[in-house]
Amino acid sequence: MRRHEGSSPRQTRVVATIGLCPEETYATFLDSMAEAGVDVLRLNMSHARAGYAKEREILAWANRPIIDGSAPQVAVLADLQGPKARIGELPTDGLPLADGDTVTLVVDDVVDNTAALAADASEPRHWHVPLPGDVGPAVTRALRTLQNRQPGSCPRVLFGDGEIVVEVTAVAHSAAHARVVAGGALGSRKGVTIRGVDIDLDPFPAKDQADLDFLLDQGIDFLAVSFVRTASDLKRVRRYIAESQGADGPQIRLIAKIETLAAIDNIDGIIEACDGVMIARGDLGLQLGVEEVPLAQKTLATKARERGKPVIVATQMLESMIHNPAPTRAEATDVFNAILDGGDAVMLSGETSVGSRPYTVVETIARLALVAERYRSNPEALKRDRKWMRRYAREHAEDPFIGRINEEFALTAVQFAEHIPATAVVSFTRSGGTPRRLSRYRSAVPLLAVCSDDRVARSLLLCYGVHPIVVRDFDVDRDGTSPMVDAARDVLRTRYGLTPGDALVLTDGFNWPRGGTNSLRVLVEDLDAARGKERKRRSTGRFRNVMPR
Repeated sequence: MRRHEGSSPRQTRVVATIGLCPEETYATFLDSMAEAGVDVLRLNMSHARAGYAKEREILAWANRPIIDGSAPQVAVLADLQGPKARIGELPTDGLPLADGDTVTLVVDDVVDNTAALAADASEPRHWHVPLPGDVGPAVTRALRTLQNRQPGSCPRVLFGDGEIVVEVTAVAHSAAHARVVAGGALGSRKGVTIRGVDIDLDPFPAKDQADLDFLLDQGIDFLAVSFVRTASDLKRVRRYIAESQGADGPQIRLIAKIETLAAIDNIDGIIEACDGVMIARGDLGLQLGVEEVPLAQKTLATKARERGKPVIVATQMLESMIHNPAPTRAEATDVFNAILDGGDAVMLSGETSVGSRPYTVVETIARLALVAERYRSNPEALKRDRKWMRRYAREHAEDPFIGRINEEFALTAVQFAEHIPATAVVSFTRSGGTPRRLSRYRSAVPLLAVCSDDRVARSLLLCYGVHPIVVRDFDVDRDGTSPMVDAARDVLRTRYGLTPGDALVLTDGFNWPRGGTNSLRVLVEDLDAARGKERKRRSTGRFRNVMPR
């Protein structure tokens, strides 16, 4: 795996959407994607077909048992479609809307555009666009709400990714009348967005429930909930999972996709209710306007990091590489800034799902991430960053006393490891709580999380700087810590090139609440070899990966 390529491990995680398979089998394709550097596979359930043949093949490959003493190859993030408002079916070639044409958005499943298609294209034509099912009433309600809020205004309706725009001139109970201000070919099932207001649809529709039933049966690590508006949307999904799997079922970490105006207004409650945040800049940009997206990205990333929740920055990271062999300069800068803003992971969508060079795209974004991470290691920047991060974490801990101890141990472990400098911080964890806390402080030294559970290991693949290792045959309560430390050292020697004189900072929790830390130790590999050894302060955090996975 190229997660630890060369001597500098990549700390930022790469999420790649899996769509078309360019190889004979998905197994061959996914092996190559993992080798290129993918950490998390994204399944876009909007495109799932009856029977889930593609998803079954991908999940069977991803959920293979992790070899003892190894890191997980990948984790899986399933992305629910959510309550996306879409128009109905149109002719195969779509409707050729031209600037100045008029449009009626009709609350109906079927419309007739025969007359408009036969009319003279040199003159303005009148088109009918169907709004099927619950979409039609929801769209007209949203338009009336916006007109009541802004009397005399002409709300804008955007189709697809905003490439077609109409201005609404009048709204009735079962239709809305508009004129085209930015035309184009309007195809079937295009998304509908109303600038400035959310369309009120069921946040957890029947399709999502059916998809989730399949995903729970097959096994996933993360679930992205689309078009979240309030914390209650996430709680409803979490209850559904609990009722489906029972109290002892595997924990699935919920990722809140931030792409609605309501989510921005309710962001504090949403972050508390989720396990991670995806900044979905596509739909968010349609709602806010593109000029507001950069500030929203920085604000959302900061809020999530304050609470120790991983952040995925998504949409059009390297969009031009769908067709081109290299990104634009602006795209390279975007990836760099997303990581500096606090992103734990950067996500590829069409670049890997339908792009012509998926492996090249992954390798490119991994290289860009390495450069951004070197800049993040600036001592003064880290000092400022950690100061406010620790203060916020201490002030908002559920148990102020225990929380303060946990945070002090986490930051102390990171800073101590950087100053020795150590080869790595090694955390022995049952739940993944301590590695997630360590990740918040953006360690310049790699963070190794040793656990015995495959699911816990995979759940850490979304955390900046955390490199999980599965060592199954240990039980702290039964055997104490010595066998656990010996097993970890064996793995570090054989797979990460631990050599005589290398120092490790070890963290653990003894007689302590689950997910916390109250123990910090230093272990030196072959202590005699370390005496008098020159070691440069402020490590850049390097593994010597001698056994690629």
